[in-house]
Amino acid sequence: MPNKSALRIVGLLFCSSGVIALAAPMIVSIAVELIAGWLFTFIGTIQIIAAAQSVHRPVVRGTLGLGVVSLLLGVVLIAAPAAGVQTLTLLVALIFMLSGALKFALGRYLSRPAGNHILLMSGLVSVSLGSLIALTLPQSATVTLGLMLGAELLSHGIAALVIASTAPD
Repeated sequence: MPNKSALRIVGLLFCSSGVIALAAPMIVSIAVELIAGWLFTFIGTIQIIAAAQSVHRPVVRGTLGLGVVSLLLGVVLIAAPAAGVQTLTLLVALIFMLSGALKFALGRYLSRPAGNHILLMSGLVSVSLGSLIALTLPQSATVTLGLMLGAELLSHGIAALVIASTAPD
């Protein structure tokens, strides 16, 4: 049984984050891209350090290779945010489509009509947003990522709020 208070808090956080992203899509797009760049840089550095400390040759080669690729990807994302935004926008499109398919499947699985309808709708929104993102690349990548992320966050938030309000006590 879901914790209704936690679902409400999560729903409100998703909704407020969605509204912020919709209000400033270009800033959100660049921020997401830069965060990803720094994460890849950090992960790559950790993998290189782990490879240097490993005594198993196959592990060293694989870990070192992944570390170098991750580090280079992070540096490229940080150094060229516009190109990185396009790549991340395509990845987000794929994630939205997969997320939508999962929500749709979960909505079909649930037995409570109110909960499953909202999940079906949220899944449809996610698949539609992912498809729209993929179709508008590369021209609108700088704002599309922020707009679609905002809409997705808002959709998640509304779904969480509806589930919290319809869940049994």
